Amino acid sequence: MKGMVIYMTNTKKYNIHEICEYLNISSWTLLHWYDLEKKQLKDGLIDKPYLPVPERLTNVKGRPKMWTQEMADALKEYQSNIIMGRNGIYGVYSNPNHYTTRKYQKNKEVKK
Repeated sequence: MKGMVIYMTNTKKYNIHEICEYLNISSWTLLHWYDLEKKQLKDGLIDKPYLPVPERLTNVKGRPKMWTQEMADALKEYQSNIIMGRNGIYGVYSNPNHYTTRKYQKNKEVKK
């Protein structure tokens, strides 16, 4: 075995519950991040995805999504760059008074 080089990679994969525990968020929040990204791609607001694409296990019932440590670190970086509060990108969901704001009421009247 002298002169033999062994490359070992950490290929441990984490499921959604472990990733959410690492990020200290709920699974709904994580899935919503991906839904928002998909909507922005569809509307043409962005050119390419900015969140890491999780791998799906095809040999397991339910085809769960799995993330590597590098993907978890990228999600942590994304989380640190989110503008929090009522004016942030997720303000609609985190602002408890959103549905009583004039902007929402005005848009609701226009849609009728």
